[in-house]
Amino acid sequence: MSIAESVERARPAFGRDVSAGLDALEPLIGRIGVAAVAPEGGEVVTSALRTYRFDAPAAPGLEAGPGLKTSGRPDAAVVRAAVPAAALGALDAALRESVRYARARELYGGTVLDIPHARSLLAAALADALTADALSSAAVCLADAHAPAASVAVPLAAHLSCLLLADAAQQVSVLAGSTFYARIAPFELIEQHVRDLSALVALVPELADPLPAALDGLAAWCADTDAAAPASLLRPEVMAAIAADAPGAVEVHVALAAAAAETALDAGEPEAGDRHAVLALAHRVSLLTAAAAVVAGWMHARGSEAIAGDPLVMEASLRRIRGRVVRRQPPLPADLVARLVAHAEARAASGEEMAIGPARATASPM
Repeated sequence: MSIAESVERARPAFGRDVSAGLDALEPLIGRIGVAAVAPEGGEVVTSALRTYRFDAPAAPGLEAGPGLKTSGRPDAAVVRAAVPAAALGALDAALRESVRYARARELYGGTVLDIPHARSLLAAALADALTADALSSAAVCLADAHAPAASVAVPLAAHLSCLLLADAAQQVSVLAGSTFYARIAPFELIEQHVRDLSALVALVPELADPLPAALDGLAAWCADTDAAAPASLLRPEVMAAIAADAPGAVEVHVALAAAAAETALDAGEPEAGDRHAVLALAHRVSLLTAAAAVVAGWMHARGSEAIAGDPLVMEASLRRIRGRVVRRQPPLPADLVARLVAHAEARAASGEEMAIGPARATASPM
């Protein structure tokens, strides 16, 4: 079974419970679970992830290629490709429950979702989730293809996907208000998933510090013309498509394309001995890789009813990425917020889940 197929099967399980999701990934990455033990007369209420360690032998039949080399245990690249991509199922479920909560909770003469700040939170969380989806899907595809570029793209994607998952979960926790920490039925799933996603990096050793694994190939990746590589933002056909079908995204795309060109030069001449600067460069490359993955997904799905093919969603994701590049996150414009909230409501109503691939969801608010 491929990594993509394993992730596809595990995402709904992550949506129910993170431990169930890890069980679903066990044939691919293996695991050892240690049951939590409560003190005598006490009760343990803790993160579902706290009892998991990724140090079991690799499952038989796991194939290796130039980009992924297996050893006596699950290869770090396999874990880094599979776990963040599958964990999106937990964030997806938390987002759906948050929409239901925000529609049901009455406040100030309306519902929570009528409040502009709440709508902005939901829009930002969904944009970040869709960015993580595009990025992790691209990394999984490269890993399954055993592409040499996977040795760089997978750790970059694991690094940023985990940050995006945690940040989107934080947005969801604010949206849920006191319901988040009070575990109020029937929305206690929100708190469970937000907490477990925040713990993901700390609990899975391969996800704790993946950037160093990408450093040796950073310059080559920045010069790659693969659709998921930063240089693809500079393709004339990409610029023409955005100008024609997503004019609102032209400005932010041009800014990100310029950043990709500048970053490629920096990657070709790294600052010797300055590890902090090199890691900061790798982080920037991960952001530009995410932008390329979002645009590639849009190019593939445009004209369809898929969320990935919506030019306003693509623009919102690029704006959020640009905010991270310049370390200043302005609020999304009102039209983008309205479109993202409409998508979130449509997906919550349909119960549709994220799926691996460029056309990842088909619920349409229009």
